[in-house]
Amino acid sequence: MKSTLNILKVFCTLLVISVGVKLFEIFYKIVHYTIYGGSKTKIFKLTIPENWSDEYYYFLSLTALVLMGYVMFLLVEFRKVIFNFSKNSVFTKENSDRLRKVGKGLIIYGIIVLCFTTVLDLIIEGGSTLSSGSDPAYSSGYIFGYKVGASINKVLPIFVIALFVQFISFIVGKGNVLKEENDLTI
Repeated sequence: MKSTLNILKVFCTLLVISVGVKLFEIFYKIVHYTIYGGSKTKIFKLTIPENWSDEYYYFLSLTALVLMGYVMFLLVEFRKVIFNFSKNSVFTKENSDRLRKVGKGLIIYGIIVLCFTTVLDLIIEGGSTLSSGSDPAYSSGYIFGYKVGASINKVLPIFVIALFVQFISFIVGKGNVLKEENDLTI
Protein backbone atom coordinates (compact mmCIF):
# COMPACT_ATOMS: atom_id res chain seq x y z
CA MET A 1 0.00 0.00 0.00
CA LYS A 2 2.84 2.40 0.82
CA SER A 3 4.52 1.85 -2.54
CA THR A 4 1.23 2.50 -4.36
CA LEU A 5 0.72 5.73 -2.41
CA ASN A 6 4.30 6.78 -3.12
CA ILE A 7 3.76 6.20 -6.85
CA LEU A 8 0.51 8.17 -6.65
CA LYS A 9 2.28 11.02 -4.82
CA VAL A 10 4.94 11.17 -7.54
CA PHE A 11 2.27 11.01 -10.25
CA CYS A 12 0.28 13.88 -8.66
CA THR A 13 3.44 15.96 -8.29
CA LEU A 14 4.32 15.36 -11.95
CA LEU A 15 0.78 16.36 -12.96
CA VAL A 16 1.06 19.62 -11.03
CA ILE A 17 4.45 20.32 -12.62
CA SER A 18 3.19 19.51 -16.14
CA VAL A 19 0.14 21.78 -15.73
CA GLY A 20 2.44 24.51 -14.41
CA VAL A 21 4.70 24.15 -17.45
CA LYS A 22 1.68 24.23 -19.78
CA LEU A 23 0.40 27.34 -17.99
CA PHE A 24 3.77 29.03 -18.45
CA GLU A 25 3.87 27.93 -22.12
CA ILE A 26 0.46 29.47 -22.85
CA PHE A 27 1.43 32.66 -21.03
CA TYR A 28 4.70 32.85 -22.98
CA LYS A 29 2.92 32.39 -26.32
CA ILE A 30 0.44 35.15 -25.48
CA VAL A 31 3.21 37.54 -24.46
CA HIS A 32 5.23 36.60 -27.55
CA TYR A 33 2.23 37.25 -29.81
CA THR A 34 1.57 40.57 -28.05
CA ILE A 35 5.15 41.80 -28.47
CA TYR A 36 6.28 40.27 -31.77
CA GLY A 37 3.04 39.38 -33.54
CA GLY A 38 3.05 36.26 -35.67
CA SER A 39 0.44 33.55 -35.74
CA LYS A 40 -2.18 32.96 -33.09
CA THR A 41 -1.94 29.74 -31.12
CA LYS A 42 -4.78 27.27 -30.80
CA ILE A 43 -7.17 27.87 -27.96
CA PHE A 44 -9.33 24.99 -26.74
CA LYS A 45 -7.71 23.03 -29.59
CA LEU A 46 -9.32 25.37 -32.12
CA THR A 47 -7.47 27.63 -34.52
CA ILE A 48 -8.60 31.22 -34.12
CA PRO A 49 -9.19 32.86 -37.52
CA GLU A 50 -6.71 35.56 -38.50
CA ASN A 51 -9.53 37.98 -39.34
CA TRP A 52 -10.73 38.05 -35.71
CA SER A 53 -9.58 41.04 -33.71
CA ASP A 54 -6.85 40.68 -31.12
CA GLU A 55 -9.27 41.47 -28.29
CA TYR A 56 -11.13 38.19 -28.90
CA TYR A 57 -7.84 36.33 -28.98
CA TYR A 58 -6.67 37.94 -25.72
CA PHE A 59 -10.01 37.23 -24.04
CA LEU A 60 -9.96 33.58 -25.07
CA SER A 61 -6.29 33.24 -24.12
CA LEU A 62 -6.93 34.78 -20.71
CA THR A 63 -9.86 32.41 -20.24
CA ALA A 64 -7.62 29.46 -21.11
CA LEU A 65 -4.99 30.71 -18.62
CA VAL A 66 -7.56 31.08 -15.85
CA LEU A 67 -8.91 27.59 -16.53
CA MET A 68 -5.39 26.12 -16.47
CA GLY A 69 -4.76 27.89 -13.16
CA TYR A 70 -8.02 26.46 -11.84
CA VAL A 71 -7.02 22.94 -12.88
CA MET A 72 -3.66 23.44 -11.20
CA PHE A 73 -5.47 24.49 -7.99
CA LEU A 74 -7.65 21.37 -8.16
CA LEU A 75 -4.59 19.16 -8.69
CA VAL A 76 -2.86 20.70 -5.67
CA GLU A 77 -5.97 19.99 -3.57
CA PHE A 78 -6.02 16.39 -4.81
CA ARG A 79 -2.30 16.11 -4.07
CA LYS A 80 -2.94 17.21 -0.46
CA VAL A 81 -5.48 14.40 -0.11
CA ILE A 82 -2.99 11.84 -1.41
CA PHE A 83 -0.36 13.10 1.03
CA ASN A 84 -2.90 12.76 3.87
CA PHE A 85 -3.60 9.20 2.74
CA SER A 86 0.10 8.40 2.98
CA LYS A 87 0.08 9.70 6.58
CA ASN A 88 -2.64 7.14 7.43
CA SER A 89 -5.33 9.80 7.85
CA VAL A 90 -7.75 8.49 5.26
CA PHE A 91 -11.25 8.88 6.67
CA THR A 92 -11.26 12.52 7.72
CA LYS A 93 -13.74 15.30 7.11
CA GLU A 94 -10.92 17.36 5.59
CA ASN A 95 -10.21 14.70 2.95
CA SER A 96 -13.91 14.31 2.19
CA ASP A 97 -14.35 18.08 1.78
CA ARG A 98 -11.28 18.38 -0.43
CA LEU A 99 -12.35 15.50 -2.65
CA ARG A 100 -15.84 16.98 -2.92
CA LYS A 101 -14.29 20.33 -3.86
CA VAL A 102 -12.14 18.66 -6.53
CA GLY A 103 -15.12 16.75 -7.93
CA LYS A 104 -17.33 19.83 -8.12
CA GLY A 105 -14.45 21.84 -9.54
CA LEU A 106 -13.93 19.30 -12.31
CA ILE A 107 -17.63 19.41 -13.15
CA ILE A 108 -17.49 23.22 -13.34
CA TYR A 109 -14.33 23.04 -15.45
CA GLY A 110 -15.94 20.51 -17.79
CA ILE A 111 -19.07 22.63 -18.23
CA ILE A 112 -17.03 25.76 -19.00
CA VAL A 113 -14.83 23.92 -21.50
CA LEU A 114 -17.90 22.31 -23.07
CA CYS A 115 -19.59 25.70 -23.51
CA PHE A 116 -16.50 27.41 -24.89
CA THR A 117 -15.58 24.63 -27.31
CA THR A 118 -19.14 24.25 -28.58
CA VAL A 119 -19.70 27.96 -29.13
CA LEU A 120 -16.26 28.57 -30.64
CA ASP A 121 -16.53 25.51 -32.87
CA LEU A 122 -19.93 26.64 -34.12
CA ILE A 123 -18.73 30.18 -34.75
CA ILE A 124 -15.41 29.25 -36.36
CA GLU A 125 -16.29 26.19 -38.41
CA GLY A 126 -20.09 26.21 -38.38
CA GLY A 127 -20.48 28.49 -41.36
CA SER A 128 -19.85 25.77 -43.91
CA THR A 129 -22.77 23.76 -45.21
CA LEU A 130 -22.87 20.11 -46.14
CA SER A 131 -23.47 20.70 -49.80
CA SER A 132 -24.63 23.57 -51.94
CA GLY A 133 -27.97 21.92 -52.71
CA SER A 134 -28.94 20.87 -49.20
CA ASP A 135 -31.64 22.52 -47.10
CA PRO A 136 -30.06 25.23 -44.85
CA ALA A 137 -32.21 24.26 -41.86
CA TYR A 138 -31.22 20.63 -42.18
CA SER A 139 -27.53 21.37 -42.63
CA SER A 140 -27.49 23.88 -39.75
CA GLY A 141 -29.20 21.40 -37.46
CA TYR A 142 -26.82 18.66 -38.51
CA ILE A 143 -23.78 20.89 -37.98
CA PHE A 144 -25.07 22.00 -34.58
CA GLY A 145 -25.67 18.41 -33.44
CA TYR A 146 -22.34 17.26 -34.77
CA LYS A 147 -20.40 20.08 -33.05
CA VAL A 148 -22.21 19.57 -29.74
CA GLY A 149 -21.57 15.82 -29.91
CA ALA A 150 -17.90 16.36 -30.70
CA SER A 151 -17.57 18.81 -27.79
CA ILE A 152 -19.25 16.40 -25.38
CA ASN A 153 -16.92 13.66 -26.59
CA LYS A 154 -13.93 15.86 -25.66
CA VAL A 155 -15.06 16.56 -22.08
CA LEU A 156 -16.80 13.28 -21.23
CA PRO A 157 -13.69 11.81 -19.51
CA ILE A 158 -13.55 14.90 -17.28
CA PHE A 159 -17.14 14.32 -16.18
CA VAL A 160 -16.50 10.62 -15.53
CA ILE A 161 -13.44 11.43 -13.40
CA ALA A 162 -15.40 14.13 -11.55
CA LEU A 163 -18.21 11.70 -10.72
CA PHE A 164 -15.67 9.10 -9.57
CA VAL A 165 -13.99 11.66 -7.29
CA GLN A 166 -17.41 12.66 -5.92
CA PHE A 167 -18.15 8.99 -5.21
CA ILE A 168 -14.81 8.56 -3.41
CA SER A 169 -15.59 11.73 -1.42
CA PHE A 170 -18.91 10.19 -0.35
CA ILE A 171 -17.16 6.98 0.74
CA VAL A 172 -14.51 8.91 2.70
CA GLY A 173 -17.25 10.98 4.37
CA LYS A 174 -19.22 7.88 5.38
CA GLY A 175 -15.99 6.27 6.58
CA ASN A 176 -15.34 9.34 8.73
CA VAL A 177 -18.80 9.04 10.34
CA LEU A 178 -18.26 5.33 11.04
CA LYS A 179 -14.80 6.03 12.45
CA GLU A 180 -16.17 8.71 14.80
CA GLU A 181 -18.96 6.38 15.96
CA ASN A 182 -16.41 3.63 16.55
CA ASP A 183 -14.16 5.99 18.53
CA LEU A 184 -17.11 7.07 20.71
CA THR A 185 -18.13 3.49 21.55
CA ILE A 186 -14.63 2.58 22.73
